Amino acid sequence: MHFIYMDDSGDERIRAYSALAISEVDWRECIGCVKEFRRGLKKKHGIYITKEFHATDFVAGRGNIAEKVIPKGVRCQIFRETLQMTSRLRSIRLFNAIAPRGQEALIFERLMNRINTNMRKSGSNAIIFHDEGKDYTKLIRRLGSFNPIQSMFGSWPGGNPYKHLPLEHVLEDIVFRKSERSYFIQLADFCAFALFRCEYPLPSRTKYQLDSAFQELRAICIPQCFSKDPKQLGIIRHI
Repeated sequence: MHFIYMDDSGDERIRAYSALAISEVDWRECIGCVKEFRRGLKKKHGIYITKEFHATDFVAGRGNIAEKVIPKGVRCQIFRETLQMTSRLRSIRLFNAIAPRGQEALIFERLMNRINTNMRKSGSNAIIFHDEGKDYTKLIRRLGSFNPIQSMFGSWPGGNPYKHLPLEHVLEDIVFRKSERSYFIQLADFCAFALFRCEYPLPSRTKYQLDSAFQELRAICIPQCFSKDPKQLGIIRHI
């Protein structure tokens, strides 16, 4: 069994998704590492242990995260350190997708299919947790009962261009949780923001090297998820 924590980032043009997959046998060790990291931030910078990390506000310098002011440069370094910590968590894997806003439903569907395929090949199942705000329940239920997949080679064995592959390894509906109550959803938000700024950098953020921060996650990306990704990280795109 895997627990998968998802969040998204972007602007009025682009939507980026990241999903962190954690094996049930490693979950307690992983959450322990995250808590230890947050305690370290409290000791070094005074950052409140229970304060929600929301990437957009965090790197912009917004929000009261400590008793003292934490400058943007320091926040951006902490952002990068958080990604580094995430990449060191035992057995963790990262699924990613990015597309224009008008294609977000399609790209989310492709992301679900890649997760389902990964779970099938690893002999596991997944329960998905997502930040509140968007409801994908109807989509997930449809994919669980009717999910025709087009062959990348023109046809499946037998000649049919489509094959019915329901989401048999994604269990139940998505569980929607407030991100402030889940360290892992907050980490997924950091990953999604890093992906967004890697693909669409801003000069005001580039000076803090946020455009290269996603590289900290290279080791936990799954290249097989999308072989056409020019970055060879398996980032699912609309092509």
